[in-house]
Amino acid sequence: MLISFLKKEESEGSSSKFMGKGDIIFLLVLAALIFVFWYYYTYSKEKAYSHYARCDVLFNSDSLSAAKECYESAIDLGYRIDSLDKVGYNRIEMIDSIHRFREPR
Repeated sequence: MLISFLKKEESEGSSSKFMGKGDIIFLLVLAALIFVFWYYYTYSKEKAYSHYARCDVLFNSDSLSAAKECYESAIDLGYRIDSLDKVGYNRIEMIDSIHRFREPR
C-alpha cells in the first residue's frame, strides 16, 4: 500500500480504489525527480566528453598553451571520471615538459 499525503475523499460505493490522489502525485513527483537527475547526468557526461575532445584537438594541433588552459578548465566540470582526469593531468605534465624543453637556456 502506498503512502497517501492527501486526505482520501469519501465517495459512496467506491471503497476499493487502487490509489488515491496523493499516491498519484507522489509517483509523478518521484518520476519527475528521476527524469531530472537522469537528464542532468547525461547532459553533464556529454559536456565533459565534448570538452575533452576539444582539448585533444588543441593538443594534437600543437596549440599547447590553449590545450593546457583547456585541460585545466576541465577540472571544474560537473562530470569527472578517473580516466579523463588522468588524461588531462598527463597532458598538462607533457605540455609543461615540452615548454621546459623548448625554453632557451
